[in-house]
Amino acid sequence: MKASVLELFSTPIVTFKIEEDTDELNQINNYTQSVISNYDNNNVSGSVTGKRILEQYPKIRDIFLDKFSNIAENYLKYKKRKYIITTSWITYTKKGGQSSNHNHRNSFWSGVYYFQDDYPKGSAHLKLNSPISGLGDVFFAKNDCQEICASNSEVVNIQPESKMLILFPSYLKHEVSIHQIDKKRLSLAFNIMPVGRWGESDSSIDLSWFDD
Repeated sequence: MKASVLELFSTPIVTFKIEEDTDELNQINNYTQSVISNYDNNNVSGSVTGKRILEQYPKIRDIFLDKFSNIAENYLKYKKRKYIITTSWITYTKKGGQSSNHNHRNSFWSGVYYFQDDYPKGSAHLKLNSPISGLGDVFFAKNDCQEICASNSEVVNIQPESKMLILFPSYLKHEVSIHQIDKKRLSLAFNIMPVGRWGESDSSIDLSWFDD
């Protein structure tokens, strides 16, 4: 049977392998609890408010912004504009730790960067949940599918890899699965917003006054 399928309204998840040197991130020991449970480490705080770790590492910050700008112009087809990383922080996950399902409000796109040299088997996955799950009135479980694919899956699990950068729209709900090994799992999370004027009419905003 011949049919045409339009894969409309997709949620892109973009991954990069960062070739540039980011080893200075390994020097950070100020970890932030970001909806992570089961912590007793004194270096872990309970809020990401005001966190801007990447301002201390402008070269690395600009690498990430360059990657996103490239995606915004060449894949999303937005006009060229300036973007900033509004917040950035290091999350720490120890054995048995995990995070709840959440998304990042007051943000456009978000990123996660795995900067450690190794993420052994048993390291917690990043679990990305479908934004359209639950919208329909008919529910299909795993057992109802011949195989799980991009057209029917409700969850994507990404195994952390050293120097992997993941970018995704901030509305996408995500969580960290249970960390099963003794080696601590570190990652850098950040949020991106456009600067300048965007939108139109009474649904527009102008942040052209903002300049780092």
